[in-house]
Amino acid sequence: MFKLAILFILMIRIETIQMTTNSTEKDKICESLQRSDGSKFNILAVGKTKKRLLLITADFYVYDVPLDSMNSTIDKLYLGSKPLHMEQKYPVLYHSPSFQRIKHLIFNAWIMTDPDSDWICITVRTSSLENGVNYDIDHSQPIPGWSFDGSLTTSQVLISTSQPCQYYSLTTTDYHQSLQINRFQCVESDRVRETPQISPINADAIICYDQTKTKITVEMIPWGQQAKCRSGIPVTWPVLKGFVSAGKFYLFGESHIYIFDENVYNEPGQPYPVEKHSYDSFFNCPGIIPSSNVVFKSYFYWIIAAIIVLLVILSILIWCILVTRRRHRTHRSLIAEPTGRSGQISKQNLSKLSLNVATTRSNCKSMTQKMNCEPVMVGSRSALSARSGNLTVRTEVDSNVHQLKRLSTRIQSSRRGSMSRFH
Repeated sequence: MFKLAILFILMIRIETIQMTTNSTEKDKICESLQRSDGSKFNILAVGKTKKRLLLITADFYVYDVPLDSMNSTIDKLYLGSKPLHMEQKYPVLYHSPSFQRIKHLIFNAWIMTDPDSDWICITVRTSSLENGVNYDIDHSQPIPGWSFDGSLTTSQVLISTSQPCQYYSLTTTDYHQSLQINRFQCVESDRVRETPQISPINADAIICYDQTKTKITVEMIPWGQQAKCRSGIPVTWPVLKGFVSAGKFYLFGESHIYIFDENVYNEPGQPYPVEKHSYDSFFNCPGIIPSSNVVFKSYFYWIIAAIIVLLVILSILIWCILVTRRRHRTHRSLIAEPTGRSGQISKQNLSKLSLNVATTRSNCKSMTQKMNCEPVMVGSRSALSARSGNLTVRTEVDSNVHQLKRLSTRIQSSRRGSMSRFH
């Protein structure tokens, strides 16, 4: 058992070394995200599902990481495993004819949830004469999606939210560079499958700086009026993508990521601070990244090793208990054995008794003038009494009936001889 445990641990060690060796290549895709700028931007969609955070690159690589990979306290996104190509991650979507027709015509893509599933939503412009694709992640099923029928001069970015069948829209136009925001929702249902189109909830709002350009506000645009900030300083960030996490907007610009509270939209006119972070500080790319299946394999081996070690320890404990019980059983049998050693011990006691009686005789001979010695035998105990003191010899005999009779005969004969000499 010990040799088996040692062999298994050595196997795990070899596997770990091999895993590290095979994973020394850095994640070049993540490093490209750290170097993002307007000309090399490589994000198609990013957002949260009910269980995971997804980031899909423009060349169709998919990061699928736990929700806590996004640390909104320090505003860092940890991409802890290498991405998989969409052909491997979502083969049904990638090989579907509808996606193959539009994969080079994509106008927008975002992550959305509804009560039934999580979705990847992809739209095209109406002028392409194609429909978009909505992909049901939980059931691996693509269905016909939506198309954008807005002006060709309008730039639009759709941002995932935590609300079912809702998302934010950020738009700019060529003739008005101010950044405008609105929230869209599914029409006629809160389920993507049953929604023929998506529409804005309210009128558009404009995002404005305060005089210090450290805080922003959202100001509603009355219907039919031109967008205008009270401060006279509209926000003109070139937003390329974005998402919402833990009540914060994360908007990806050409050279910075803009971060501010989501309540800026829910509370029009209230100023909120805005922060700018660099891409390399936002995306965390470990130098050595084992793929997810390798990490799982390594954990599996360690779990098996722990089970074997526990079995070895349990075997040792059981062996110790059995040995201890065997020793106790042997000790009890030796004490309770009626023959064998007990008979030999009785014979030895008988010899000692005879020696003590002879010694008593010699002592009585030398002391005949000073005292009288009278041995008295009672049952299986022998007592020798004198006036100056008592000499007591006790012997417990555990032999059979014949041995007891023989012992009594010898003791009585010894008593007669000693009394005949002293009297």
